[in-house]
Amino acid sequence: MTSRRDRVGLLGAALWAAAGAPAALGQVGAANRVQVLDRQLQQLDRQFRLSVPEGQPIAERALVDAGASLRVAFFSIDDETSDAHYLRQFDGRVYARVEIDGAHRFYGRLKFQYDDWNSGQSFDGDGDDWNDPFLDRLWYEFDLRGLRRAQTGEHTDYNFNVKLGKEYFYWASGLVLSQNLYGGTADVELGSFGFTALVGQTSPLETVDFDASRPAFDDDTERLFAGGMLELRNNPNHAPYVFFMAMLDENDEGQVNLGGAFPTRFDYDAYYAGVGSRGSLGSSLRYRAEFVYQFGESTTSSFDPVGFGPLPQTKEDISAMAGLLGLTYLVQDHSDTRLDFELLAGSGDDDRLSSSDTFGGNLPGSRDTAFNSLGYVNTGIALAPEISNLLSIRAGVSTSPLRSRGDLFRNLRVGVDGFVFLKIDEDAPISARTDRGENFVGGEIDLFLSWRILSDLMFDVRYGLFLPGDAMPSGEDDPRQFIYLGVTYAF
Repeated sequence: MTSRRDRVGLLGAALWAAAGAPAALGQVGAANRVQVLDRQLQQLDRQFRLSVPEGQPIAERALVDAGASLRVAFFSIDDETSDAHYLRQFDGRVYARVEIDGAHRFYGRLKFQYDDWNSGQSFDGDGDDWNDPFLDRLWYEFDLRGLRRAQTGEHTDYNFNVKLGKEYFYWASGLVLSQNLYGGTADVELGSFGFTALVGQTSPLETVDFDASRPAFDDDTERLFAGGMLELRNNPNHAPYVFFMAMLDENDEGQVNLGGAFPTRFDYDAYYAGVGSRGSLGSSLRYRAEFVYQFGESTTSSFDPVGFGPLPQTKEDISAMAGLLGLTYLVQDHSDTRLDFELLAGSGDDDRLSSSDTFGGNLPGSRDTAFNSLGYVNTGIALAPEISNLLSIRAGVSTSPLRSRGDLFRNLRVGVDGFVFLKIDEDAPISARTDRGENFVGGEIDLFLSWRILSDLMFDVRYGLFLPGDAMPSGEDDPRQFIYLGVTYAF
């Protein structure tokens, strides 16, 4: 007799391939491409976020600083069928920073970003457009230790730091949270221990949700974060920590009729308990490690993968996990060479058709074991999969080979990363479409060149090539490429 899971796998796969699949499924497929693009651009934007310093200490009582930058970039991005989409992006940013007494810091930055796609090639269907919002950063920070240092010159073994406004928040290793938020953090340090509290709301217009089946997932996402972290800070070699983070669903769509035939509600409240450590093992080896357990409640799918019709929704418990282990070896040569290794893993759910969506998601009567969050970790730029049901192995090397050849080439850096992607559960989905019964998703090679030609002029190249494995379905098993060329001028 055919088991229930086999029926789900066979009939679910047939459904996704059927020419008569509901329009809602096609919409979700397009939405997933928007999610992939967001993850690809996050990898590039991570470096650009650091191109303008946001809060360096000063010796004077007050500092007023202002400046701007302009980036012109070209992208060639292959979709799941290996068709190239071409984008020219123009990114201008204007910032102002004020610091008083080394303790009071004010920072604001405006972003003017315009996307120019080839005709009919934008992933969200909006075509050429300005990227909202224009207010990129706006925050105030108070640092008690900085104030005491400015007033008395002493370095205290206690501190209180608070930061309020709109800022990019990167929590722990990034597995749970890595997003722009409206909110704040408060950090208290007493002797050996430090405690950090965070409360924040996602920036709706610029947050791409993990649930791509939810209406307006890419321009109206409202999730509330609240949590705390306790860290040991007196050991120069090891900084262990524990944390708790709540992610509460503030989206309010009510019941939506997807595809005209599937009444659907969306509700996903998750909690994350984590433990980790970062530090060094000797003078040359750096490490980072984290384990996260996710629990809470999610709303089940409104689509029946066996009968192909509507399915009454229920709420089921979430029980998922994810982990990270990273090592960096510093060669300590004249070229500042470093070797990197990273292992990422996240649990999946084999009764889902989608690893993260409500529509096609967890079925009634079963726990939701797929790990989902609004975090970000590096899984490459060509395939850019989410961590749910994924085992990602990365090894890389980077160096500055011409550092001793004069000032012109001193800041030229090149590197390569190699990835291997596997499904942890061969019958569960990942964020890219795959066949059931196969584990090997494929491999990827990412190359980069970063060259600060002058103090205010930067040139960047990124290239990613994904080579599909046995798990990639027919029609989506050709190599995929991601190409980025960018020039940034700051003044």
